[in-house]
Amino acid sequence: MTSGRFEEEAAYFAHRAWESLKLSLPVELARVADKLGIVVSERDFDESIDGLYLRLPGAPPVIAVNTSYVKPPARRRFTLAHEIGHHLLSHDLNTESRLFFFDTFSTRRTFIERACDRFAVLLLMPEDLVRAHYAELEHNPGKRVAVMAERFGVSTWALRRRLRELGLQTRPARKR
Repeated sequence: MTSGRFEEEAAYFAHRAWESLKLSLPVELARVADKLGIVVSERDFDESIDGLYLRLPGAPPVIAVNTSYVKPPARRRFTLAHEIGHHLLSHDLNTESRLFFFDTFSTRRTFIERACDRFAVLLLMPEDLVRAHYAELEHNPGKRVAVMAERFGVSTWALRRRLRELGLQTRPARKR
C-alpha cells in the first residue's frame, strides 16, 4: 500500500465516522472507539510514549493512551484519534496475526504514522466545521484560536496548524 492510498483511506474513514455516527463537537472519541469494538485504556507511561495500538488474534483491539502529567488532555485526545487511525488503516492486514503500533515522537516519520495523524486531524477538525466556526468568530479574531481549540477539543498548536493548512489566518490582522 502506498503513502497516498493510506492518506486517501484516512480521509474516507474520518468522513465516514462523521456521517455514520452523527458526530458533533468535540468529537466523542470513546464513542468512536466503542463502535469499532476497541478497548481504550488510560495509563501513566514514560513521558516518551504517547500511546499504543495492539491487536491480538481472538481478543478485542486495545488502545492505551498515556495520561502522564506531561500529556495535556488535548494531546491525549489527538493520540486516541491517531490510534483509532491505526485500527482503521490496518484493516487489510491479516487479522490472524499480531499487530502492534507503539507511538513515540520518533515514530512520526513513517507514512503510516503520517496517515494516522491525518485521520486524527480530519476526525477532530473537519474542514467544513473549521471554516464555519472560523467565520462565526470573525468579530473576535483575538480570541478565535483559543475559542475554536476549546470547541474542537484540540490544542491551540494543532488548531493553528489546521488553519494554516486551510489557508486561514491564525493571528488577527494588525490595525493601522
